[in-house]
Amino acid sequence: MGSRINSLHGLRLGNDVSVGPGSVIEVDGSIDDFVLIARNVQIVGRMDHDISSVGTPIVHATWVGDRDARQVDTVHIGRDVWIGAGTIVLGGVTIGEGSVIGAGSVVTKDIPPYSIAVGSPAKRVGPRFSDDSDRSEHSAALDVLSKKEQSH
Repeated sequence: MGSRINSLHGLRLGNDVSVGPGSVIEVDGSIDDFVLIARNVQIVGRMDHDISSVGTPIVHATWVGDRDARQVDTVHIGRDVWIGAGTIVLGGVTIGEGSVIGAGSVVTKDIPPYSIAVGSPAKRVGPRFSDDSDRSEHSAALDVLSKKEQSH
């Protein structure tokens, strides 16, 4: 539905991942099980062109595909994450398991597990679950579901 997924050095997709129309994923890394990516989300690198080479126009600078992979090229999205419409996720970040990213956010730094994060740049505004026992119970349920998905 008009979405594009591309990785130069490797991207692992888990089971039951949904990518909405018009989304672009152009990074290395991993997207775990049960991830919901809404429409028009961009998950893109932040260092795709070398901007530090004195005397070299950016259009002629070293491109990410012409060099070895770096940590800043990767994105890791944990299980059961929902990324809202129009969000931009930049390379070099991890979005922890169970997190929700509000529509239109720009994720430039790691988001802890089971967080609700919004804004530009995205910041944690609260927890997804009100207590640790709910979080632990939910994570255990995801373990069971992931094992079922892997056995199919």
